[in-house]
Amino acid sequence: MRYIKPFLIGSLSAAIISVSGCANLAQNEYFNQENIATAIGAVAGVALGSQIGGGSGRTAAMLIGALAGGALGKAIGSHLDERDRQSLALQTQRMLEQDTTQPVQWTSEHSGAQATITPVATTTQVQTVQVQRTAQVQSVSNMTLLNQTYYAQKSANVRNAPSTSASKVGGLAQGSSFTALGRTDNDWIAVGRKGVTVGYVYAPLVSAKPLVKKTQAAQEQQALAATDLDAMPDLVAKQQGFDLDSVQMETVQAQTACKTLDYKVTAKGATEQQQVKACQAADGAWELI
Repeated sequence: MRYIKPFLIGSLSAAIISVSGCANLAQNEYFNQENIATAIGAVAGVALGSQIGGGSGRTAAMLIGALAGGALGKAIGSHLDERDRQSLALQTQRMLEQDTTQPVQWTSEHSGAQATITPVATTTQVQTVQVQRTAQVQSVSNMTLLNQTYYAQKSANVRNAPSTSASKVGGLAQGSSFTALGRTDNDWIAVGRKGVTVGYVYAPLVSAKPLVKKTQAAQEQQALAATDLDAMPDLVAKQQGFDLDSVQMETVQAQTACKTLDYKVTAKGATEQQQVKACQAADGAWELI
């Protein structure tokens, strides 16, 4: 079991005691036990989620916690225990990442609770996000966030701006993988290394699907040439033009995907239904809005 810091346990315990002591506020429109429990569920979920991972992984884990405690806690979370709420939130996270349009079934491993998660709608919205780029890379006024693993389908130049006339800053060997941070309006992909835009590659030269070679010899040749840009040693990356020593932070307008999910949960003999909307943040994590 993962060690949880004592201050976290103490904070959660204090919160629970506070709710128990607020029973006399049940008639208040806002300060009733249901709303207080929902808020505490969100805080507890975020706190527990923040114990997992680091960087963007920690952000995603905090989303899982908030999704379990906040968004679902009021309507259907009251029929689930903490273990089930976290499990259902993890299933939601997987569903969002897989970009499926089909309903997903979830069943608790210990309580028998069941849920159907159905994607209702997928939309895009423009929001202000903070992004990082190296000093030599030019900013773009607008792009659609991706945050997906992409693969070079052939050798491709990485340029400092989304244009064939822009300066070359590096290259991708055939079969190389990298994090595609976004797509520009003129069909270029923002190439990411450790969350930082290090250049742009023309979209038709890369794909979200791995490159498949038919012959063994071709596969071996591809394996020798291919690299993972995020896993590349810093010295090697610097030699290839992907230097992260001069990183700049900026605020830009970006289109992000938003999904509305319908939950139908059956637990403890009761069935509840609720819709939740989540949008993808600049670092790829899904956030409730």
